[in-house]
Amino acid sequence: MTKFQQEENSSVQKGKNFEIKIEKLLTDANIKCEITGGPGDKGIDIKGMKKDVKFIIEYCSIINQIKGVFSRQSNGTIGIVAAPSMNKYAPETKETARTSIYNIILVDVNNIVIELNEIINKDNIKMNLNIKIKNIK
Repeated sequence: MTKFQQEENSSVQKGKNFEIKIEKLLTDANIKCEITGGPGDKGIDIKGMKKDVKFIIEYCSIINQIKGVFSRQSNGTIGIVAAPSMNKYAPETKETARTSIYNIILVDVNNIVIELNEIINKDNIKMNLNIKIKNIK
């Protein structure tokens, strides 16, 4: 394997390719977003907004990374943990997302637009998220 092939297959490069794929899927669906990943990204690979609802996306299957990021976000922000497939999530990760005080969803990249639209289009999402966050303080 050449050095170029090794770099192309590195976890950093795979992450960048994944971020580009997610950004394209979202922008093709008219969802405003931008890639923020890289050195100093503070755990946010992509951030965006739709219908005044802010969301952040982290490409990983380790949910604990995004929980720390949430403590620095405004109320009502949706946290999306994206992976190539739902099988990539460990049972503990799924349980942590389910029981989290934050609004975190785990998605398969191929369903990210559907999942994001579903959660944003729910009636009174802002009110529900704010109540959920206020109740934990």
